[in-house]
Amino acid sequence: MPGYAILGDPWWIPVIWIIVVGHVTNTCNTLYLHRSATHGGVAFRPLVEHMMRFWLWLTAGIVTKEWVAVHRKHHAYADREGDPHSPTVEGLANIAFGGLAFYRKAAKDQALLEKYGKGTPDDWVERNVYTRRRGWGLWLMLLLDIFLFGLIPGLIVWTGMVFWVPLMGNIINGLGHALGYRTFGTRDDSHNLYPWGIWILGEELHNNHHADPRSAKFKAHWWEVDIGWSYIRILQLLKLADVLYARTATPREFATQFYRDSADKVSRRLERAVARIQRTREAGVRRIERAREEGRSRLETLRTGGRAERGRVRRARLDRIKEECLVRLDRAAEKSRARLDRIKTGKLGRLDAAKAEARTELDRAREAARARILRAVEAITLERQPATD
Repeated sequence: MPGYAILGDPWWIPVIWIIVVGHVTNTCNTLYLHRSATHGGVAFRPLVEHMMRFWLWLTAGIVTKEWVAVHRKHHAYADREGDPHSPTVEGLANIAFGGLAFYRKAAKDQALLEKYGKGTPDDWVERNVYTRRRGWGLWLMLLLDIFLFGLIPGLIVWTGMVFWVPLMGNIINGLGHALGYRTFGTRDDSHNLYPWGIWILGEELHNNHHADPRSAKFKAHWWEVDIGWSYIRILQLLKLADVLYARTATPREFATQFYRDSADKVSRRLERAVARIQRTREAGVRRIERAREEGRSRLETLRTGGRAERGRVRRARLDRIKEECLVRLDRAAEKSRARLDRIKTGKLGRLDAAKAEARTELDRAREAARARILRAVEAITLERQPATD
């Protein structure tokens, strides 16, 4: 009879358990909390809806009203002041590694819950179990994990499941607003993490979702895969879900109607990319043809006159050496001429200065001689005058 730690060995069973339970939790998160309760793009049968509510309470301790209210406010103030968890406002590292703290802070705001949490379940189970006893599900899951895997493996499995949802939320709310590509020119910084986040069941198509939040289908291009939408289609075929709204327009049609600038940008980018690819192909073909022609000419040259070709190469090399020598000689001559010009200019300047000094000295000597002559003439004149009694 099965008993304690029946799944604890081998080691890969707990790992598979974490992955499977995490996948189911992601499915309930994106299908029920996000696409149904928050945006109303799909409605599930009461039994299916309650199973997903129970699973989220059991594995993540999530209260529907809190999650829905915080996410609706995120859309109302996406990447601007008032967004509960925007990497543009708070910083990418803060949201990527500490997004849970921002979520809990917003979830405690009663005014936010009342304004943005309308329309969420308000039955007896929601009020008295899922909200008032939100932590009981996690403790129940801990006991189940310890029973299935043993004490230490059970604690490890339980810890992995507890951090699974916050980790996914941090990836979407952080990296989903910083990295990836943008199909639509939304006013926020939302990006698509596809295909790297394909295991998040369509939540990685974050820009597509922000462009048309109510759509239950997040994919836009035919090559994008939205696993969550596939699950909705399966439930719809089983008459367990009703799709209330899913975008059917192509990305270009939808962008032209609601994001005209983005459609033009996407179109221009595609045209530039196609032109670039075409130019690259043509250049590659031309290079291949040139390489072939060069190969043929070299082969022909080797066949008909290898020695003559080597002689031409040597003569060409000698000509290049001669040209280099002549260029060097010309440069040396130019330097010599410039040096002689500088020397001549310096000597002429010194000669002109000497001439100017000589003229100045001569003028001063002439003035002095004139002054002496005048004084001598005056003295002689005074001597020749007769003396008076």
